[in-house]
Amino acid sequence: MNAGRAEAAFWAAFLHNRNVDAATASDGAVAVAGGYAVFVADTLIDQTLGAGTTRPLREDDCEIVESFYAGRGSAATFELDAEVLGRDEDLLRGRGYVEEAARLTVLEGPVGNGAPRNGAGAIAVRTTTDRHAWADLIAGAFEASGDRRFRRTATTTAAAAAALVVAEVDGVDAGAAALGISRDTAILYSAAVLPAFRRRGVHAALLEARLELAAARGASHAMLKTVAGSDAERSALRHGFVRTTSRRRLRRELT
Repeated sequence: MNAGRAEAAFWAAFLHNRNVDAATASDGAVAVAGGYAVFVADTLIDQTLGAGTTRPLREDDCEIVESFYAGRGSAATFELDAEVLGRDEDLLRGRGYVEEAARLTVLEGPVGNGAPRNGAGAIAVRTTTDRHAWADLIAGAFEASGDRRFRRTATTTAAAAAALVVAEVDGVDAGAAALGISRDTAILYSAAVLPAFRRRGVHAALLEARLELAAARGASHAMLKTVAGSDAERSALRHGFVRTTSRRRLRRELT
């Protein structure tokens, strides 16, 4: 499955299957051109993923996305593969979409790469079911502990995960990450390392642990997206992943 479609299907399945209450009543996902527009209130999960990967985008696709987000008081946002943007850019710009600064890269690789390659024996990785402690660690790693929207994003991503992992260095929690599964695709996301422990192999340990968990759950393929040139990208490249595309976000403000 295309990485964008796998990621979109993962979030749509989570949103369609979660319990709905007063706080989550506006959350949802709607299918569009091979992907989904997804929205979780008061979080950073508010973009259209995988759209345009099965066919070119059309005016009616944009209208669906714009209506979906407008009904939730949010700007319409597409996160598009570079190939899709190159093909459909004129349509989007003609409708008033503006490109955001974020530049993401998508990497893909097989799940079963043999024995772990992490040589830092002081690093241990464990799974956890404590979503709040995991979210606290993620927020600390991004130095966003006081950001309510970021904290809510972290707790939502924790709830969506098939598994949460925490890395320890000499017995001290140093980083954390999440694993999602969409059919046979492992989605590796939310990897973060506390500033004091960076460049010590923690990203690699988090990656290896999630690949092992993904293999146990029947996944054969893995994907992740990250900022180009990041520690997460370097770890993935060292583990046999390859860059398959880049992503750009385009946003149309409410009018």
